[in-house]
Amino acid sequence: MPNHIAPKPGAWDGEARPLFLAPMAGVSDLPFRLLAKACGADVTITEFTNSTALSREAAVSWRKMESHETEVPFIPQIFGGDAGDMATAAEMLAETADIIDLNFGCPAPKVTKICAGAALMGEPDNLVSMVDGIIQRVDTPITAKMRLGTGQGANNALEICKSLEDVGTARLCVHGRTLRQRYSGEADWTSIKAVVDGVETPV
Repeated sequence: MPNHIAPKPGAWDGEARPLFLAPMAGVSDLPFRLLAKACGADVTITEFTNSTALSREAAVSWRKMESHETEVPFIPQIFGGDAGDMATAAEMLAETADIIDLNFGCPAPKVTKICAGAALMGEPDNLVSMVDGIIQRVDTPITAKMRLGTGQGANNALEICKSLEDVGTARLCVHGRTLRQRYSGEADWTSIKAVVDGVETPV
């Protein structure tokens, strides 16, 4: 199976680079992703889906995992607060996925109240252990999306990314805001650059 993940690029010199369609809950269904592909998106990702529901084979959740032969690479995104359910869902998806993306960036209360999404950045050891467990159980490349931190105390995205690199995470994505900020204010590009410069994994 092709890896579908390019090595970390150097400084940008005006050359064309892959265009990613960000996963958006309630938006990034299959027709929308195929439309984005037709309009030039190189990489599309499903809307995030609850790993516990997937592991229980909930039909509504599995419909979000539909793909098409023209959607290459196929990248489902999952979230959850239970490491076992996350690993089980990843194993189930590994049969069809080219890459599996893990969401540690969602600030929605319905997600953070189960210690999933961005809330796991407040428990970095559990976050890294969860990712490591998934990587040990599937051969499919695993990627992770996160925020700068929870907004309570110092940001820890760089430290988490270094640890995720150590366990074999294939690619990282950083939203330049904290959990507390949600979608307000400006993205902190300086902190994003610090992560990019601090790891060898593509960001």
